[in-house]
Amino acid sequence: MKFSLNGYKAALVTLIAIVSLVICLAFSVVRLYEVERALRTDGMYSSIWFVSQAQFEAAVFAESLARKAANEIFDTSDQEPGFRANILISRLAVLLERDNGQVFEEIGLLADLKQAYLQLTLAETQLQGEITPQSAGLLREQFHDLAYKLREAANKIVVLGREQAAAKRTAYLRVVFESFAFLTGIVLSAVFLLVRLFKGVQEASQAKQLLKQEQELSDLVISNISNQGIVMFDSQLRCLLWNPGMEDLLSIKPEQAVGQRLDELDRLFGKSEIISALTQATDGTSAVLEDEAVSPEGHERCLEINCFPVYMAERKLGIAFVRDVTEQWLARKQAERQNFDLEIKVLQRTAALRQAERRLIAAINSASEGFAAFDWTGKLLFANEQIWAASPVSLWCGEEMSLSVFLRCFAMCEGADERLLNAQPPFEEIEFDLLIRKDSWARLSLAKADGATIFVRLTDITGYKQVARALESALQRERETTNAYRNFVSMVSHQFRTPLAILDSSAQRILRRGAELTQDELVTRVQKIRNAGSRLTRLVDSVLNAAKLDAGTIELNPTSYNLVDLVMDICERQREVSAQADIRFDVPDVPVRVYCDGMLIEQVVVNLLSNAIKYSGDSPVVEIKIWMDGSRAFCSVRDWGIGIPADELPKIFDRFYRARTASGIAGTGIGLNFAQKIMHLHGGEIQVESYEAAGSLFTFDLPIANADQAQQAA
Repeated sequence: MKFSLNGYKAALVTLIAIVSLVICLAFSVVRLYEVERALRTDGMYSSIWFVSQAQFEAAVFAESLARKAANEIFDTSDQEPGFRANILISRLAVLLERDNGQVFEEIGLLADLKQAYLQLTLAETQLQGEITPQSAGLLREQFHDLAYKLREAANKIVVLGREQAAAKRTAYLRVVFESFAFLTGIVLSAVFLLVRLFKGVQEASQAKQLLKQEQELSDLVISNISNQGIVMFDSQLRCLLWNPGMEDLLSIKPEQAVGQRLDELDRLFGKSEIISALTQATDGTSAVLEDEAVSPEGHERCLEINCFPVYMAERKLGIAFVRDVTEQWLARKQAERQNFDLEIKVLQRTAALRQAERRLIAAINSASEGFAAFDWTGKLLFANEQIWAASPVSLWCGEEMSLSVFLRCFAMCEGADERLLNAQPPFEEIEFDLLIRKDSWARLSLAKADGATIFVRLTDITGYKQVARALESALQRERETTNAYRNFVSMVSHQFRTPLAILDSSAQRILRRGAELTQDELVTRVQKIRNAGSRLTRLVDSVLNAAKLDAGTIELNPTSYNLVDLVMDICERQREVSAQADIRFDVPDVPVRVYCDGMLIEQVVVNLLSNAIKYSGDSPVVEIKIWMDGSRAFCSVRDWGIGIPADELPKIFDRFYRARTASGIAGTGIGLNFAQKIMHLHGGEIQVESYEAAGSLFTFDLPIANADQAQQAA
């Protein structure tokens, strides 16, 4: 501590001496420069010369004006007052410049000089023309006085010059004494610095000896560190030190390493990122990196390399500490894998919860009933659109609606009592049938779920209250259904006759001709029989499926399917039946896993695909596209056939309904209705876009199978 304090004091004294030397030199140079500049400038003599010139021109100008006042004729133009006035103006302008102006200001004649210059400038235009003798006489008197004033100014300038010369001599004497003082300071500072330099050389020699001893001690310490490798190198990456720890890590002895380039010793130092870190260390930048490789024994190994700059004997060196961190590295990798797996599971669970939440909110919003939730104090938590659209709420409640205000809105409806008007926390469970408006009834029920949340349900029960109208409407629908079934039976009987007639005619022809039939004719007749039988089977299946759906006996068995494989397999089977059809695909390269009942979805696809082929003429072209959007997968079937009229699109999914463009084409009107109901069972829907004579586009959607559903399916 004593040595450090003494060194600090010595450095401070040396710094003060250097600063004193610099200050003395700077002040000496500045003062000498000021003396030299004062000697170079002697403006008084030039000012006297300019004043004398101006005095002469003023006298000549006054004389020319006197001749002009006497109406004398001038021999040459340079004798005229206008010419002499221009010369006098230039002389006065010189006297008004910065240095000369300051001199005139000091002697107190600057204002007279400016006034004369202004008068002469204003009279310049008049002098260039014809001037009257009276005006010439007046100007002559003024500028005759100016000549006398200029002579007086010359005398004053001479006196001022003498005074300034005396002041300069006094200043020169002061500068001489200051210079002697500064030179004395320079000499003393230089002597002190020479003494310090001599002493510093001695101290440097002692420090060099001490550094050598410290280096020997550090080499001894480094050589005995065996838990990590240490290597020192120069800017050329040539090894200067190689401790036993490096020998244990890389199996290279120190005598083999010292003096060699590191990138030639081992492939560890031949990697570009390690070479860059070593080079940066010799440039003064530290770096830490890890190298993952395989040890000579074939095991995974990770080495941590810490590179630091070292300055020794005015040389830029680098030192690297190499440590085997394989155990920590393997543990970190294991932890990272576990964290990644955990994050994936959390994301999957979060996505499933969000999807369930969205579905619940969507179901509540799409429900026909009004639904709202309040906390135990009556504060609104959630309300769907049906609640806000109710007549009393839309009329009397604002956005800040509480349970008390909500119930008070219904207090004046028929069927209410004072409990709605006086409802306050804690709220009791109630249920009322209320007449909201004319011919409109609703059931208002309030229930507590868990003691903290209160649920309000507003159900439209107008149908129950208007029994007579409901019965009449049901009877009318029953009549329409009966008529539809009669029409359906008539149509099915007609549709059955056609394939039966084909079966009968083909069988009779085979019986009549028998052995006379060629093989091709026989195959043709048999194929007609098979086609007619397939048509009968489809008609029967359609009727049976419709009956099962009406009876509610169709069971939904959803599991995970690849929608791409499911659709393409159906299309391949359809090609066997409709070889003339051109079926095109636009499907993703990756599997599209959906959660559905494969057997029922197959009937949907078969119905849409067969309709597209059936209503597209002799050379049908059908395009099938599959894609994903959010949590839903979509499949579309497009054709360029006869299309559906715009006014019939809303009825196309009604049972037994067939568009007028389908006249003359076999069909029952059950297929699309059955397919739409299957999609409703899956929580989806078939969307249709069609233009008459331009084709149709049918699209349905299914939920994408997530992890929970896939587990349930397994």
